[in-house]
Amino acid sequence: MSQRPKRKTAMMTAEVVPGPSSAIERSIKEATTSLEMEEKEDASPDKKIKLSAEEDSNDEKKQEEIQAYMDETFDIRRSFITVEMPSALAVKQTYPQLFTGRQMLAEFQRITNLDIDHLIQEYCVKYANNIIGISKYIHGASVILRQADEIKQQNAALKQYWDMVTALSLIPMLLKENFVEMVVEITDDQQVNPKGKIVPILISKGTIFRSDEFFLVIEEEIVQEFEEFTIAFATLFAAYWVFNMQYPKTLNNAYNFIQKAIIHLKDGTPIPPPCKQLVQRLQKMEAAESVKQKKK
Repeated sequence: MSQRPKRKTAMMTAEVVPGPSSAIERSIKEATTSLEMEEKEDASPDKKIKLSAEEDSNDEKKQEEIQAYMDETFDIRRSFITVEMPSALAVKQTYPQLFTGRQMLAEFQRITNLDIDHLIQEYCVKYANNIIGISKYIHGASVILRQADEIKQQNAALKQYWDMVTALSLIPMLLKENFVEMVVEITDDQQVNPKGKIVPILISKGTIFRSDEFFLVIEEEIVQEFEEFTIAFATLFAAYWVFNMQYPKTLNNAYNFIQKAIIHLKDGTPIPPPCKQLVQRLQKMEAAESVKQKKK
């Protein structure tokens, strides 16, 4: 390994500003897939239902056991990561459960008491359209906007979800940073190569609008794979807190915007001026729209 990412000298601490307690309606139903069992031609429907129910029950029990184990070992795991500062590979070898399902998001919630997936969705429901609107005048945004329009035309029922994906991918550009330093897109026939990728980054097979293969890479190690972009994106951000890493300078504004504007997680440092300006611009647009709606 050529280098190590910068770690916090002490555990990241956060003054948490909780989001609303009431859950919002999810933008879309989370896409899930399952492999069908190979069965004999004479297998009855009742038998199939019974087998499926047993599998679901076993999987649910396994997830509950993992959750309980991760809750019980949280304190010692935080000490291990923040004091000993192990490599990503060492963490994965010690706690492989951390890199299954949504455990990275659960770990972030253990650290901050915030449900990052919920908060990102909530923010995008409110501000995604305005982010997309102002991005139309930003040089370089046309490729993302065109891809977004194409996918929304093909499946209008998922418009809100694709607007969320679009808005999240445009944030770095609005802050004069580069999205490709967060998410690298490769072709379907290319092999995922983690070499040279030190700080947390996503590798997408295909464009983010077409892919169902997103790989989280940390310190030249593929630590987890995801099928859905917004979960992968939330986990990418969470990884900095789980591994107690500093944001890279080239994405400092984008990650601070996510932290302080989207999920309202304070760490005792001021919000960078470009982030503050974008926050104020979006808030003014939202306020103007609210006034317009009241006049109708």
